[in-house]
Amino acid sequence: MKQLLLLRRSLISVRFSSYSVSPGATVSHDWPNPPVPAENVDITIAGGGLVGSAMALAFAASPLFKNHKIILLESQSKLPKVSKNQPYSNRVCALNNQSISLFQKLGAWDLMKSIRIQKVSRMQVWDACSESLIAFDPTNQTDDNSLAYIVENDVIQSCLLERLKEFNVELRLNSKVKKFEYDENSIRIQLQDEKVNLRTGLLIAADGYQSSIREMAGISTIQWNYDQFGVVATLQLADNMPDNVVAWQRFLPTGPIACLPLSNTHSSLVWTVPKSMHKTIMKLSDEQFVNEINKAFTSDVYKQNVVVSITERLRSYWQQIIPASPTIPQYPPTIINVEPRSRAAFPLSLLNANQYVRPRLALVGDSAHRIHPMAGQGVNMGFGDVECLVKVLEQAVRDGADFNSLTYLVDYERQRQAQCLARLLSIDSLNRLYSTKFLPIVALRSVGLSFVNEFSPFKNFFAKQASSSS
Repeated sequence: MKQLLLLRRSLISVRFSSYSVSPGATVSHDWPNPPVPAENVDITIAGGGLVGSAMALAFAASPLFKNHKIILLESQSKLPKVSKNQPYSNRVCALNNQSISLFQKLGAWDLMKSIRIQKVSRMQVWDACSESLIAFDPTNQTDDNSLAYIVENDVIQSCLLERLKEFNVELRLNSKVKKFEYDENSIRIQLQDEKVNLRTGLLIAADGYQSSIREMAGISTIQWNYDQFGVVATLQLADNMPDNVVAWQRFLPTGPIACLPLSNTHSSLVWTVPKSMHKTIMKLSDEQFVNEINKAFTSDVYKQNVVVSITERLRSYWQQIIPASPTIPQYPPTIINVEPRSRAAFPLSLLNANQYVRPRLALVGDSAHRIHPMAGQGVNMGFGDVECLVKVLEQAVRDGADFNSLTYLVDYERQRQAQCLARLLSIDSLNRLYSTKFLPIVALRSVGLSFVNEFSPFKNFFAKQASSSS
């Protein structure tokens, strides 16, 4: 076993040999002259968004890192302020059970609950070309009768940072990594304001999918644009709905449209549209925009009757052989208005870094991977990175190794690359599968969706995957 470990370490050292030697392996030589004083830090986290804030809190809350100096750098000069009574934000997350469990351990979940969250206890997904559907009901779910919780991004970030105040972590606003280079046993960081340098044992890049740190480190990526935009907005419902706990998603050939519950009176829209269509959508009046949303959820314009006939015929055959549990389709609440200034659009793309680590450097969240929003998994994958990296580096400390040991960083990369790549490819395939009106493909996916929906073992498996996998 010891020989295997030594062999593994030697392979790692070969893989990163050009980065693990003294100051010669430099990312940038252009440093201020005279030199700016350097402050010694154990862990520097670049990016104070959702994943970066969670990363800082996870290290701070770990007993094994209580004596480590941690700095969180945030490029923004102001942080979001949230309250129960302010208008809903148009950017929300569907937190799965694994992310919620992480927040409970970190002591942030109760803070989120005290502001506002909304449980999702049912999800219905259906195909506009055939009306085949799958619905996850309370009987298919977990112990607390939920698939997910819808929480605004600002609420998550604000609560994580509020909890962080209870620990010895320094948050520096208006701070961004300008350059960095490798010293013999650390990374030397030059900040944008050039007033002080940092010398850190570990640099964690949580600076988003356009990560400057990833670029400076020379880490290549696999990526492509979808030629699609995500249109988001906060919607007002026609009726006060005390049971607005259903997440709705309909697959259109132009892209999926989703309506996520926020409260008895409001829901959040995530609508994927072609690049050629998004400007038209954004220019519509509020009344026209609302009409288009309601049509997207109810119109039969894409329905292919041949596919409906094939699906129904096959359903009648398998129901004679195996007991099935057909679902009566329901429709989302009628939308009557959109909240002022809540409509926004952003381009969609897929990205995966070919490496998640370098010596004394780790990528987390969107700096490591970016996914299509249709399944709401993007930020959950980032929180999965947080949990995995802390566990791996805690093990390094228990083993008596340096907490920033490359051997353990590579363990983090191995675990997360396997999980994230599988999730990226599955969601990408799903997006492509539902972006066509080609009849044989529509028939195949419609029959498959109906089959999975009517057999509890299959449906329970997918419900567990949706609610717990990051």
